[in-house]
Amino acid sequence: MSKKFWLHLKHKRGDTCGIGTLRDGDCLVTDATKKAEVLNRQFQSVFTPTTPDILQTKTSSEMNPIQIGIEGVQAQLQRLNPYKATGPDNISPRVLKEMADVLAAPLTALFQNSLDKSEVPDDWRKARVTPLYKKGDKYLPSNYRPISLTCVICKVMEHIVTSQMARFLEEKGKLSKFQHGFRKHRSCESQLTELVCDISCELDKGKEVDAVFLDFSKAFDKVNHAKLLQKLNTIGVNSQVTKWVRSLLQNRSQSVVVDGHASSSCPVTSGVPQGSVIGPILFLVYINDLPDSVLSKTRMFADDTVIYNTSENHTQLQKDLDALQAWETTWNMEFNPLKCEYIKFSRKRTKGLENKYLLHDVSIPRNDGVK
Repeated sequence: MSKKFWLHLKHKRGDTCGIGTLRDGDCLVTDATKKAEVLNRQFQSVFTPTTPDILQTKTSSEMNPIQIGIEGVQAQLQRLNPYKATGPDNISPRVLKEMADVLAAPLTALFQNSLDKSEVPDDWRKARVTPLYKKGDKYLPSNYRPISLTCVICKVMEHIVTSQMARFLEEKGKLSKFQHGFRKHRSCESQLTELVCDISCELDKGKEVDAVFLDFSKAFDKVNHAKLLQKLNTIGVNSQVTKWVRSLLQNRSQSVVVDGHASSSCPVTSGVPQGSVIGPILFLVYINDLPDSVLSKTRMFADDTVIYNTSENHTQLQKDLDALQAWETTWNMEFNPLKCEYIKFSRKRTKGLENKYLLHDVSIPRNDGVK
């Protein structure tokens, strides 16, 4: 009933699943295959170049090796949604779900062997990309986000690896307390509650608060694989998982599908696949040290980040923005200053002086509200 309701609402609002006319330079593209090629070039353009593996330093606190059990695999198979699409290997989730009791044992052996040997099948590195419109002009390819459709069997294994990794990171307190995205018992609401509480406490003291809401540019697609592996190792993830993640991310390829027409395949040299199971936890590890770079307070929900301080400490807030510029350069991330926003929170009838904040020598626009 819920699915039918949302489909009805989508129809009434006039939303469409297809991709309309796109602009490619000075040309307008209407052919589905050509639109797929245009979007594939756009998604490929934001990748960062491949870099050699970085010498890693072992930490004293490591997660235990993962031992995969038949019962766990069978449970994951039985949880599959049979109505989901097949991946590049064309294996239906319905088949996997209905044959769970038969397939659990051989898949368990496959998964454990894949982990122990740090090897993944070639099909697991392929993705069919669905373009998802974000906001702005619909004819601009840059206003679409790539959602990767990967092999269902790979997603089952990702569930197992991700749950073990997440449990280790949470139990050992490895993830920043300021990060609320993709975490159990944390949410957009909990992040907002803490932010409002911090600001209200300062307002109760008669102070004003300046907050800068940062916008990452294509953050998930820019994750540098070699530097991600370095961070996984440094945070304490064992070599078994780190090497498996390396095999999963290396030599990836993708093609964009529009209205049933696929583009040519292109190499994926950076990023964590949006739409994968393991992608979110890998991204959290990658940006985990961002709050350590600043003295002002930060709150994060995945890549949505706000940094704030009292207006009287505006100099420190600007220094922290400068520090974040150095952080993004080191880790191949990129902030878009034109999409960042600055808000002054105040209960005073006459607000204090309007502070000016710069990012990449661009003045961050002031607004009275941010979504």
